Amino acid sequence: MIVHTRLLLWACGMTVTPRLIVVHPRYRGDSGLLAHEQVHVQQMRRDGLLRFWWRYATSRRHRLAYEVEAYRVSMAHGCTLNSAARVLATGYWLGIDEAQARRALLAGAERIF
Repeated sequence: MIVHTRLLLWACGMTVTPRLIVVHPRYRGDSGLLAHEQVHVQQMRRDGLLRFWWRYATSRRHRLAYEVEAYRVSMAHGCTLNSAARVLATGYWLGIDEAQARRALLAGAERIF
């Protein structure tokens, strides 16, 4: 289920569980965002909901890997490399700069940490 709410102030969208994606109304119908969030749905199903959230909350390496996988799909839907790198570098508390984010998106998250 996709819920649109203006209460989502810190992100364009967020996958809470494999059955609940929250999207800010400004991004309703954004195919790149929805594809990105669907990757998180797949990750939660693959790794398990609790393991996904534990890793996402406690491990920069795992958070980066999850987001790189999702942003690569966003890029296939029109998001530019520079835009994805900028958001990765500034929006996820990863402690990386844009150049490192670009390298992760192009090569793989495992090369950063």
